[in-house]
Amino acid sequence: MKFKEWPTALCFLASGVIIAVIYPRLPQSVPVHWGIDGTPDRFGSRFEALFTVPLTMLSVIAPLWLIERFSPPDRANTTIFRTVRLGVGAFTLLLTLAQALEWNLGRAALIGTGLLLALLGNVLGRAQPSVFVGLRTPWVFLSRRAWFASQRRTALWFTGLGVMLMGVSALLPLNVLFPWAAPVGLLLSTGGMVAWLVYASYRDWKEDPAPEPVFKP
Repeated sequence: MKFKEWPTALCFLASGVIIAVIYPRLPQSVPVHWGIDGTPDRFGSRFEALFTVPLTMLSVIAPLWLIERFSPPDRANTTIFRTVRLGVGAFTLLLTLAQALEWNLGRAALIGTGLLLALLGNVLGRAQPSVFVGLRTPWVFLSRRAWFASQRRTALWFTGLGVMLMGVSALLPLNVLFPWAAPVGLLLSTGGMVAWLVYASYRDWKEDPAPEPVFKP
């Protein structure tokens, strides 16, 4: 069987190599948490600084393999799961590079988040009915038309938000990026997007002349 997870595996492998190279060079105490203005507000060990993100991200993607393996309906969503794992791997590599090159970690985290959203949006429109994947409101499960229309709409919005977040995070000066673009702007835009997508899924269901549940008894 052809191994299709190599891009994700490569991201984590590259992160491990970078960590091995820079670990001896870091001081014993380094910043590990930042306030909303981007200023470090807590210091910890270099082990915590370098290994927290990779270990956390591995714990995030592990359940995705389990869901894909043990949830029969989700075997049709393999591409989506694989893309999410790739996005998480890329996020991990980006933050590890940021530490190695002494980039601003807050900016790098926002760019990585935007990349993950854009990658997810690129494939989410093909999501098949699932209790784990896609926009899941009560109404999308009551109508196949609402399910597919909602996933396509969500895919477009996720892609747009991801691209916008990457651009804003890369270009804005730090004193504008924190706290105005993030978290204030990000929370407002995300909240507005989610509210609209939930309402639109309800409208899709109401406008379906013959709603058919996505999961038949």
